[in-house]
This record gives sequence, C-alpha cells and structure tokens, in this order.
Amino acid sequence: MLQARLCLLLTAFVWGSTFVAQRLAADLVGPHTYNATRFLLGVLTVSPLLFFMKQTPPSQKARFPIIWTSLLLGFLLFLGVSLQQYAIAYTTASKAAFLTALYIVIVPALGLFIGQPISLLALAGVLCSVTGAGLLSLKESFIPSYGDGIILISTLFWALHIILLSAISKQYNPFKLAIGQFLGCAVFSGIAAFWSEPLSWTAIENSWLFIVWGGVLSVGLGFTGQLLGQRKLPATQASLIMSLEIVFAGIMGYLILDERLNYQEIIGLIAMCTGVLLAQLPCPPQLYIGPFCRRKE
Repeated sequence: MLQARLCLLLTAFVWGSTFVAQRLAADLVGPHTYNATRFLLGVLTVSPLLFFMKQTPPSQKARFPIIWTSLLLGFLLFLGVSLQQYAIAYTTASKAAFLTALYIVIVPALGLFIGQPISLLALAGVLCSVTGAGLLSLKESFIPSYGDGIILISTLFWALHIILLSAISKQYNPFKLAIGQFLGCAVFSGIAAFWSEPLSWTAIENSWLFIVWGGVLSVGLGFTGQLLGQRKLPATQASLIMSLEIVFAGIMGYLILDERLNYQEIIGLIAMCTGVLLAQLPCPPQLYIGPFCRRKE
C-alpha cells in the first residue's frame, strides 16, 4: 500500500511539473501532433521495462483480450489529453489546473453509481481538497470561458479513465497494459492530426523539449506510476493523491519561475494535503456509504 501511494505521489509530481510544458507547446505545435509524438515517446520509454523489471502474474483473470482493453483506455486518454491540450490555449493555467482537478469529485460520484462505496472520511477529504484546489488555483475572478468548458469536458474522461483503470488493472501485466494504452492514444492522436492539422516537422523540432518532457516524464513515468499505484488503492484515494499535481505545480513555479505563494494559496495547499491525508485514514465499515454497503447479518 505504501509503495502504491508513493507511485501515485510520483505521478502527481510529474504531472504538476509537466503542466508548464503543455502550455508552452500549445503555442508551437498542434494538440494532436503534440500528443501523438509524446505518447509514442512514452511507448519507447516504458518498453525496456518489459525486459529489465521482474514480471509478476496478474492477480485476477482477464475478462477481455488486452488489445481491446488497451484500445478503450487509449481512447479515453486520447479524448482527455486532446481536449485538455486544445483548451489550454484558450484559458489561463490556473483555471485549467483547477478544472482538471475536479476529477477528485467526479471519480467518487461516478463510483457510487457503479456500486463502489466511499467512506465518510474520504468524502470529507474530497470536499477539503476541492476547497483547497479552488483557493490554490483561482487567483483571479472566475468567469467561465470557451476554454474552461472544454477543460471541464476533458475532466470527465480523466475520471472515467481512473475508474476503468481501477477496475481492470489487476487483470493484466502493468507494463504491457501501459504500453498498450499509450500506443492506442498515439494512434488515435495521429489519425486526428492527419485529418485536422498540417504536418510540420519544423513545429515538432521547435517543441522537441516539451515533447520529451511530456513523453518521458508525463507519459512514461506519470501514467505508468498511475497504473502501478491504482492496482492496490481505491479509485477515490488514488484520485485524491494524484490531485496533488496542483500543489507540485505551485511548488515548481516557486522554485523555477520565482512565483510567490500568497496567504490564500498557502491555505489552499494545506487544505489539499489535509484532504489527501483524510482519505488515507482507516475507516470502520459502518462509516461507508453507497448503494451496496448494507452490512451482512
């Protein structure tokens, strides 16, 4: 369990540090071209792990062939990253960060509809983290824009990806599943780029640093860490830990860009950390809620 939490914490750190790369890349290269190249680079980053990491058999029997599961996960990734990368050029980074973090609300809400219970402590953690995300990210007046709406739609696909990954991650080899979903996302992004964006090698060359940043770190390390971590943790706990990407984004901004945190942002950072800690605390069965939580006689 500790190892799983550390994997997700690493994922949050990587995703938080990658947010600036996505924003800078949006000014240089099309969103589908950027995602196709960085997810293909992610495949190349993770592939050697199949040979150098010890492979443990899945703890559950797979219901579907890995190729179909990989394509479904890759399609959800494609929808999430494409909408996010497209919208980030039309909204501020702070609004985009907050709206993306709303998957910490959507995940437990959708989980309840499919019969996944949630503890009252985890629910309190969700509310605390949402409050903290708002204090940390909404530095200016929040007036919804075109880009904000697209980001919010992308957040729904992030939440669906988290829930599906939690449900099936124990059925497959984690590295094969990671490579499969990355390759699926790269293929879908490549097809979309072919139909909607002009192929420009110059644009790819000019944004190579951001592609490497997003491919090796965000895709190779981040999404693989997510997959490994979610094999042992409930979706709600996993989403709360990963929402710390906003906190790490603020810290990296302070260390690298000399962006100072005001009192509101510091309180938000503390609130998010408190919410994540609340969700990790043990909770007795009678403090769980959900449609299938009735205690057996």
